[in-house]
Amino acid sequence: MLMRHPMELLGTSWVLLAGLLVPLSQAAEAVGPLERKAAAVGSSVLLPGPGNVTHIYFTQWEYFNGTSSRTILQYYRGSHSPAIHAPYTGRAIFHPFNGSLLLEDVQESDSGTYKVTVNVGDKESLKILLEVLKPVSRPQLRTSALMAQASGEVFCKVPEGRVDTIAWKKDRQPLPPDRGFRLSNSLSILYLRPAKKSDCGSYSCNASNGISWQETSLNITIAGLSPPLQDVLRIAVVAVVFAAVSGWGIIFPVCQSEKLRISPSIAIILPEIALTYVMVVTFLVSATVTFQPTKFIQLRSKTAQRTMGYAAPGGVVSVVLTTSFLIKNIHNRHEEGCTEFVDVTTLAVSTAAVSALPLLAILLCYHTTQGWLKGHESEWVDKARSFEMSQPSSKDAISMS
Repeated sequence: MLMRHPMELLGTSWVLLAGLLVPLSQAAEAVGPLERKAAAVGSSVLLPGPGNVTHIYFTQWEYFNGTSSRTILQYYRGSHSPAIHAPYTGRAIFHPFNGSLLLEDVQESDSGTYKVTVNVGDKESLKILLEVLKPVSRPQLRTSALMAQASGEVFCKVPEGRVDTIAWKKDRQPLPPDRGFRLSNSLSILYLRPAKKSDCGSYSCNASNGISWQETSLNITIAGLSPPLQDVLRIAVVAVVFAAVSGWGIIFPVCQSEKLRISPSIAIILPEIALTYVMVVTFLVSATVTFQPTKFIQLRSKTAQRTMGYAAPGGVVSVVLTTSFLIKNIHNRHEEGCTEFVDVTTLAVSTAAVSALPLLAILLCYHTTQGWLKGHESEWVDKARSFEMSQPSSKDAISMS
């Protein structure tokens, strides 16, 4: 058996121990202190050296980005200013007394890990993770159509800059993180499912990264009535006004004196025509009534007048009841949102004016005609009396004979 000298065995042991310690020292160095810094594009950033070194004899700065690396500078004490390698020439300033490095006009390509090593024997080093970012731009807020009892979304879009976090607030109070869903780096959606009156208020979207933040607010209202329902409301108001005016046209002739009372058939036919027009029962009937008024002759019979007499008041009552119930339900639906109610004052007044014009025209025409007939009737009575007075009486005729 080959026997080795004790000193040879001791040397071999030190070699094996050194082989084990090298990977351990590299691993410890890889997991060494790591600082994080963030800087805006175009700004200057100071990368500090190790703070626990009293005397600095040697300094080396390196840059790592993924698998690639490059040396920025090496400095030995007593030598002149170090040579700074590209692409840092002209925009890197080294401070020998503390080993710090000032980078000017940094760009996004400067992002990465910077390592400073001080005094080769002591192996003092520090790693700094630098992120060069563009400031985030002001978020843009927009919404989909927000209707009560329906799903709605509020969108927050950040046009420029890397966004780390997007936070939502309502009336300046933070919302739970699960309310907003991050679709991408720059887009977040706030879901309202379903939208309700309590969701009305001021919403703000706050976008931020390591160097900046921006916030935008938007006042959100939940509509209780959809555009079709608003149109239904307007039609209902028009129908009620027309029906009310038509009812007035039916009642008014009854209040007239016997001498000035309008013929019941005319007073009932006109409101029925207006009511038929409002309910849009048929366009052809309205056109016929408008362009062929001679068709009214067919309504002079007692049966037709009686039929129209019952139909018109019944139509007025049915329209008023139906539209009133409809308007009430529409108003209840409106109360589920927080928008202002549809202003129908102008519509109601204009409808009443338009619908009252035909009745006023008929009344004016009737009173004018009655005055004309009364004048002619008085003239004929005067002429008849004059004629009778001009004729000799029967007694005078006998006496003359």
